[in-house]
Amino acid sequence: MILRELRNAWRRWYRRPGYAALSIAVLGVGLGVVLFLFSLVNTLMLRPLPFPQPERLVAIGELRDAGGGAGDSGSGMGAIDSEQYRLLHEGLGGVERVGGYATVGISVDAGAGAMQYEGGMLTASMMDLLGVRPLLGRGFTAADDSPGAAPALLLGETLWRHVFDADPKIVGRSVRVNGEWATVVGVLPAEFGFPGISQAWLPLRPDAVHPPSDIYMVARLKAGTTLNPARQALAVLDARLRSQSTHWRNQQRIVMKPLALGLVPESLRRWVWLMFGAGVLVLLLACVNVANLQLVQTLNRQRELALRSALGSTRARLMSGALAESLLLSAAALAVALPVVYFGNRWLVAMYAANGQAPSSTLHFGIDAGVLVFAALAALVSTALSGVIPAWRASRTDLQDALRDGSKGSGGGFARVARVLVVTEIVLTVMLLVGAGTFVRALDGLLTQPTAGASHANEVLTAHVALPPVSYPHDDQRIRFFETVAARLREDPGVLDVTAANTVPGAELGSHEEIAAQGQSRPAGGWQQAQMGIVDAHFLDTYGVHLTAGRFFDARDRAGSLPVTVIDRKTAAALWPGRDALGQRLVMYPDEAYAHTMSVIGVIEPLQMDSEMNKPLPGLLLPLPQSAGASPLRSVGLAVRTRGDALGFASSLTAAVRSVDTQAAVYRLRNQSGSMAAGRVGLRVLTEVFSALGLVALLLAAAGLYGVLAFSVEQRTREIGIRRAIGAGQGAILGNVGRQLLWQLGLGLGIGLLLAWPWSGLLADPGLHTRGHDPAVFLPVLLLVLLVTVLAALVPLVRALRVDPAIALRYE
Repeated sequence: MILRELRNAWRRWYRRPGYAALSIAVLGVGLGVVLFLFSLVNTLMLRPLPFPQPERLVAIGELRDAGGGAGDSGSGMGAIDSEQYRLLHEGLGGVERVGGYATVGISVDAGAGAMQYEGGMLTASMMDLLGVRPLLGRGFTAADDSPGAAPALLLGETLWRHVFDADPKIVGRSVRVNGEWATVVGVLPAEFGFPGISQAWLPLRPDAVHPPSDIYMVARLKAGTTLNPARQALAVLDARLRSQSTHWRNQQRIVMKPLALGLVPESLRRWVWLMFGAGVLVLLLACVNVANLQLVQTLNRQRELALRSALGSTRARLMSGALAESLLLSAAALAVALPVVYFGNRWLVAMYAANGQAPSSTLHFGIDAGVLVFAALAALVSTALSGVIPAWRASRTDLQDALRDGSKGSGGGFARVARVLVVTEIVLTVMLLVGAGTFVRALDGLLTQPTAGASHANEVLTAHVALPPVSYPHDDQRIRFFETVAARLREDPGVLDVTAANTVPGAELGSHEEIAAQGQSRPAGGWQQAQMGIVDAHFLDTYGVHLTAGRFFDARDRAGSLPVTVIDRKTAAALWPGRDALGQRLVMYPDEAYAHTMSVIGVIEPLQMDSEMNKPLPGLLLPLPQSAGASPLRSVGLAVRTRGDALGFASSLTAAVRSVDTQAAVYRLRNQSGSMAAGRVGLRVLTEVFSALGLVALLLAAAGLYGVLAFSVEQRTREIGIRRAIGAGQGAILGNVGRQLLWQLGLGLGIGLLLAWPWSGLLADPGLHTRGHDPAVFLPVLLLVLLVTVLAALVPLVRALRVDPAIALRYE
C-alpha cells in the first residue's frame, strides 16, 4: 500500500512539475540551511575529539572572562604558569595522567634560511594522553622533558614531505631550530596537528617556558571517575594551595572543563547556537510554505478524495496518501540539502584559509554519520510538519461538501486553513528578518567602524619576525635588532617610514592589562582593563595615527629614563574624567608586587587593537626601549609604509631582516588591509551567514506566497470567469482577489511585529553588540515584507485579470 501511494504521489508530481519543483526547492533550501548550521554545531561542540577516550580528557586552567586577558583561549579558561603546573601535577587527585602544552612559533632552517611554522610544546605525557603514534622514530620521553636535556624536535608529516623531501633518514638528523641545533627524533602523522595546526613540536619543560604563564594543562580522568567529583577534588586542592601559597593568593580560581569545551571559545559557541536557532526558524518557515502548497493541492483534489472516501477508503488510507507525498517530498528535498551542506562547509573553510586562519586539526568540517542521522531526523520532522495538516484535511473530506464547494470554487474549510498558514508564514518571516537584521546591523557596524591608522592600509606592509631565543636571550638585544633593521629599511627610497611594534591597529593586539590612576582605590568591579601595545617612536607616522595632545615617544624615552606612556582618549576619560591627563601617573598591574608606574606624556585618538567582537577597551602605548621593565617583550613585528603598493615590498623586507640575521624568520607578510581582514574574518562569516538567513527567509516567503496565490487563482478560475461574464471589471476582480491577501498580510505583519518586539529585546546583548527594538531594523523589515508580498502576488493577480469567461466555463 505504501509503495502504491508513493507511485501515486509520483504521478501527481509528474502531472504538475511546477508545483513539485517549487515544493522541493523550498523544503530543500530550508533543510540545507538547518543541516549546514547543525554541521557547525556538530563540528565545534558535539563531535568527539579525535583522541582515544575523549570523554575522559579535561582541560585545567584559571577562570577567566570569555575572550579576556592574556593567555586566555577565549573559552573562559586561561593558561597557568609553571609553578601552578608543578603544584597541580603533584597534588591533583581523581586523574590518571596529567600533561601540558603551549602554542609557539617554531623556526626551522633546512639549509635556505629560517622559516617560521605553527608549532607546539608538549610534555612527554601529552603523547600518551592524546594517543599519538609517530610515523617514524619516537615521540618525546620523560628524558626530553628534563632540564639540560639535548634539544629534540618532532616534525609533522606535511613539513617533513615538503621541506625535507620525505627523507627516510630524517630521524637522528640535526636541524637548526629557533637558532640552535636540535635532533629530529620522530615524524608525526599529518592528521595530528595539536595544538591548533602545529607542524613541529619541541619538548615542554615547565620551568623553561617563556613566558612561564602560558602553559595549558590537560588531564585524563581515572576510569569510572566523572567530571563533578574531579572538579570537587580540584576545588579542595585549589583552596588549600590558595591558603598556603603566597604565589597562589593573587591568582584566579582554577577550574576544570571537558577538553573539547576548553578548545572552543565561549563566544563562538554562543554565536553558533544563535545561528542554528535561526536556521530552525528557516526550516519551520519552509515547512509552513510546503504545507500551504500541499493544502492547495489537496483542495484541488477534494472531489477525488471525497469519491475515494465514498467508495470505501478509510481515513487512515487517505492520510497515508498525503503523508506518502510528504515523505517523497522530504527525500527529494534532502537530495537538494546535502550539496548545500557540502559546499557551505567548503566555503567556510576557504574563507578562513584565504585569511591565513586554517581550522584546527581537531576540527573536521563536513558531512559525517552524525550529520546524516540528523538529516534523516530533520527530513522525518519536515514530513510531519509539512504533511500532517494536509493529510488531516484530506481525511476529513466530505462528498457533499466537496461538490458544494467545488461548484462555488471557494474551498471552504481547506481555504480557511490555508489562510491561517499564510498568516503564519508572514509572522515567521517577520521574526526571522528582525533577528537577522538585528545581528547584521550590529556586525556590519563593527566592520565599517573607522579604525585609527587605516587611512593608508594598502600602503603599509606588516610582518612578524621571530628571533632565535638562543641568540637574543634579553629584551635589549631584541630591541637593538629591530632598531638596526628599521634603520636599514629607511634607507630605501621607496620607504616613507618604518616602525617596530607588537600591535597592528585594527588587526592585532599586544596584550590586555589592568591599569589604574596612581593612588586610586580598587573599584568594586575590579581594575580597568586596557589594551596595551609596545611601539617605537615611528609608530604614529607609519600608521597615520593622530596625536591630540602632548608629545609622542622620542630619543628621550630610553631604557633607564623616566617611564612614560601615551594613552588614548578612552583611557583618559576612564581614569581622569573631566581632568587633563597629561602629566598624570598611570599604574599597570596595580595589585602586583611588580606594579609599573608611568607618566602620561601624550594622548592619541582611540586606537582599536583588539578584535571587534570583543568589548572596546581603553588603550595605551609603551615605548619599545622601556618595555623590558614594564612587560615581557613577547612578539615584535615590523610595519613599512611605502610609496606604492605595500605587498610589492615583501621581498625587500625579508632581505633586510636576513641581512642582519639569517636565523630570523619573517612570516605573515600582509598589507594592513590584509591584516585587518584576517582579524575580522569571523565577523565577515557571521555577517554573511545572517545575511544569507535573511535572504533565504525572503525567498521562501516569496516562493510560498507565490505558490499559494497562483494555485488559489487557478482553483478559482471558474468563479472569476463567472464574475467576468456577468460584467465585473478588472478593478472588481483585482479587489476581490487582492482583498483576501491584504487582510492576511495585515494580520501577519501585526502579529509578526508584536512577537518580534520582545524577540528583538531578547537578542539585545552588549557582548554581542546587538541592540533591541531598533527602528532601523523594524522599518526596513516591514517594507521588505510588503515588497516581497506584492512581487509574489503580481503574476497571480495579472493571471486573474486575464481569465477569459468562455474558456473558464468550458474548462469547468
